[in-house]
Amino acid sequence: HIDNSDERSGVMIGGNMCRWYGGFDSMIVAQQFDMPIVAPSMGRKIDREDEMDITHLPYMTWVEWINNLSKYKYGVHLMPTWAAGTFTLNCAYHGIPCIGYDGLDTQSKLHPQLTVEVRDLVKARKLAKKLSSDSSFYENACETARTNFDVFFGEKEFLKTMNKTFKEILNEGN
Repeated sequence: HIDNSDERSGVMIGGNMCRWYGGFDSMIVAQQFDMPIVAPSMGRKIDREDEMDITHLPYMTWVEWINNLSKYKYGVHLMPTWAAGTFTLNCAYHGIPCIGYDGLDTQSKLHPQLTVEVRDLVKARKLAKKLSSDSSFYENACETARTNFDVFFGEKEFLKTMNKTFKEILNEGN
């Protein structure tokens, strides 16, 4: 588990090359960092994806994944389907800036300055260049992600939500 952003390197993209995961868009933006690009193994790889200039991680447990993710300096998850928000959530937990599409609540809440309209690869690439060239922008994006994680999804918010849910369930029985 790496907490010091100066010790991190590489870019983690949030999915493979099938359209559903938006891997191609993510790869195009991740190339702007001029660092190794890594992706988690997913069940829907396209033919010949292993031949691309991306390192695919093996399948791993959730704890292994979270600890492995902490090693990376940048995240890119341009998934147009908005079906899951855990990648951007996990990046924010570690304070890893993540460029992603608008529409996903975890992206827009946790990484607001790195959220772009769907298919706006021009803006996404500009943000990638700014993250890699402007250290104060990068540090601000790291801090924003960490802070917003605590505000929207941290333990205090979790307990508040769970208590409200339990009260609603118990009141239904009356």
